[in-house]
Amino acid sequence: MTVVSTLLRRRWLGPVAVLAVALILRFWALGRPDTLVFDEVYYVRDAISQLAHGYPTVWPDREPSLAGGRATEFSESAANAVHPPLGKWLIGLGILIFGADTGWGWRSAVALAGVLTVALTMRLAWSMSRSLVTTCLAGLLLAIDGVHVTLSRVGLLDGLLACAIVGGALCLWHDHLRDRTRSWWMRPWLIGGAACFGAASAIKWSGIYPLVFFFVFIAVSDVLVSRRTGSRRPWLGAAARTFVTGIGALIVALTTYVASWTGWILTSGGHARDSASSWWGALWRYHVEMLEWHRTLSAPHPYDSSPWTWPLGLVPTAMHRSSVPAPGAEPGSDAADWVSVVSPLPNLLVTWGGLLALVILVIAVGMAVTRAARRRGGGLVANPLVGAAAFIVVAYLSGWLPWVLTVSRSAVFQFYAVVLTPFAALALALVLAELVRAPDAAGHRLFRFADDRGALLGRRIAVGIFACVAVAVSCFFFPLWTGMPVSTAFWHLHLWLPDWV
Repeated sequence: MTVVSTLLRRRWLGPVAVLAVALILRFWALGRPDTLVFDEVYYVRDAISQLAHGYPTVWPDREPSLAGGRATEFSESAANAVHPPLGKWLIGLGILIFGADTGWGWRSAVALAGVLTVALTMRLAWSMSRSLVTTCLAGLLLAIDGVHVTLSRVGLLDGLLACAIVGGALCLWHDHLRDRTRSWWMRPWLIGGAACFGAASAIKWSGIYPLVFFFVFIAVSDVLVSRRTGSRRPWLGAAARTFVTGIGALIVALTTYVASWTGWILTSGGHARDSASSWWGALWRYHVEMLEWHRTLSAPHPYDSSPWTWPLGLVPTAMHRSSVPAPGAEPGSDAADWVSVVSPLPNLLVTWGGLLALVILVIAVGMAVTRAARRRGGGLVANPLVGAAAFIVVAYLSGWLPWVLTVSRSAVFQFYAVVLTPFAALALALVLAELVRAPDAAGHRLFRFADDRGALLGRRIAVGIFACVAVAVSCFFFPLWTGMPVSTAFWHLHLWLPDWV
C-alpha cells in the first residue's frame, strides 16, 4: 500500500467518526418515550392510515399510546390532512420495517434523515472549501446541535424537510461550480436541485422558500459568469439562462410534488377527492382548503414563538414531559418523582456561535464586493470562498426571512428553525477553519490574521477548547433531548433562559 493511498484512507476517518457521533445521538434509545409526543399524534397516525388506504383517515381520539392494538384503530373516513403526503410516506417506511406500535417505527426514518443531513452538510462543506477541517467541523457542529438532534428523534416533518433542503442546496452548489462557458442548457445538477426542493415542498409547503432564494442566487451567479466571459449584455444572457432553466426546473419540482400525491390520486376515498369531476380539479380544491386552513390558523399555543427569536433559540417547544418513578422508589410511595423531557433546547455555543459567524460572513462578503467594485473596470470577486459565504447566508435566510416577512398567525414554533441548523453549522465551521489555518497556507482566504506562530497556536487552542466545550454542553443536554429520566433538580439546571421550560 502506497503512502498516498494510506493518507487518502486516513483522510476519511474524521468524517466517518463524525457520522458515527451523529448516528449514536440520533438512534440511541430512539423508542423512548414509547408514546406519541407533540405533533406525532397527527403525522404518525396519518402515516399509519395512509399506508393502509393511500390517504390519511380519521382516528377516534388523540390518545398518544399506540400499544395494545391501538395502532390499527383508524377509521375508513378520510381525514383532512393539512400537509402534503411525502413526509408521512417516509415516516411510513420506518413503520413498515419496525412496526406501528414502537417509537423505532415512528422515528427511524426521521433519524436516518438526520444522519443523512449531517453527511450532506459535510459534503457541501468539502465542495465549498476542499478543507478537511472545515468538513469535519461542519458535520460535528450539526451532529451535536440540540435542535437538530431532537428533531431527528421525533416523528415530525421538519427533520425530513431539513434533509431535502440540504440535498437541494448541495445540488445547486455543484451547479454553481460547473463550467457554464460551454453549455448552459444542460444543467443536471440544477434539475437535481429542483427535484429535491419539489420533494421538500411535498413534505411541507415551506420547502418552496429555499427554491426561490437559491434560484435568485443562481441567476445572479449567471450574470457574473456572463461578465467574466466578456458578454456585452450580461443581464440579457442571464435572463435567458434563468428563464429557460427556470422553466425546466419548475416543471421538475412540480412533477415531484404532484407525484407525492399518487396514493390520493389512484384511490377514490381521500379528502375532497370527489369535489370535482377530475382528480386535478379535486386536488386544486383540496389545496385551496389547505391554504385557507394555514392562513386562518390563529389558535393560541403556550409555545408560540416569533420568527424573530428563532436564530437565538429563545422559546424552545417542549414536546414531552411526564413524571416517572424515582430510581429505587416503591410504587405508590411519597418519594419525589423524576421527569422525562423531550425539548429542543439549543446548544447555545453552536446556535449563537453560528449566528455570529453568519454576521461575520455577511461582513466578509460585503468587504469583498466593495473591494471588487473599487477596482478599475469593476472587476469580479475571484475568491471562491466569498461565493461560498454568500451561498451559506442565502441558504440561512431562505429558511428564516420568509417567515419574518409573511407570518401572520400565532401558531408558529421554534423547531421550524431546524432547517437553519445545517447552514449555521456551515457558517461557524467556515469561520473557525479560517482561524486555525496557517497564514501561508495555499489557497484562498476569507480573512487575514497575524502570521507569527504564537498567534496561530493561540487560535488553534481556542478553537479546540471551543469544540470540546460545545461537545460537553451537548452531553449535558442530551438527556433532555431524548426523554431520559432525570431528577427535577437536574432538569432545572438546564433552564438557562426565562422561556426555557
